[in-house]
Amino acid sequence: MKKLPFLAVLILIINLSANAQQFKKFGAGVYGGSQLFGKMYSNDDLSKISGFTAGVDLRYSFSKQPEGFSLHFQPGFNTFRQITESGDNSQVEMETIWKWRAFHLPVLLRYTFSSGKVRPFAEIGPMLRFRQALKVNTSNNICGIAGCYFQETNSDLHPLTTKDAIGLTAGAGVEVDLWKVTIPVSIRIQEGFGTYETNVTFYESAGYQNLKTRVIQATAGINF
Repeated sequence: MKKLPFLAVLILIINLSANAQQFKKFGAGVYGGSQLFGKMYSNDDLSKISGFTAGVDLRYSFSKQPEGFSLHFQPGFNTFRQITESGDNSQVEMETIWKWRAFHLPVLLRYTFSSGKVRPFAEIGPMLRFRQALKVNTSNNICGIAGCYFQETNSDLHPLTTKDAIGLTAGAGVEVDLWKVTIPVSIRIQEGFGTYETNVTFYESAGYQNLKTRVIQATAGINF
């Protein structure tokens, strides 16, 4: 019987702790997801790509309630792989593979639209982009009367091109409370301001211009 008061106090402490956890202004979590669509040139249409994004989410809420504004610092790692195929006819086949990866340091202002267990939100903010790699592989298969001719080139453009170091992240999604954690799911876009290009002279070609890395990604995470 002596254990009953102790158990009652313990249950009360756990309940108070859980309620306090719901309204804490600081929080942290992790997120990850897939790259869905993207492009490498400013005048191209978005096309299907592959790759992933992963990082951490450090949050400060301006309110003690879930509804309202919060600030999110989400340093993360992103990869990008795009394959495009073209050709005039069956005698000419061309394939281009872009490979890109970068660290992102976005600061997002998020507005959450309710205080329920399921809460839609929208977010936007600037970011710093530190590109780690940029490579392009091109292959041409040309067939004629004399037979077929295959040519392949691999170029490391990372040291040869300027960098889009400043960019924008914007997205929308929903937060779902599940037990003592929150699961945010979102669709968002990341891109650098302006364009970038090769900063050296290519005597055999015109080089690369009007490059613009834009990606649309789907992410999910867990926040504590």
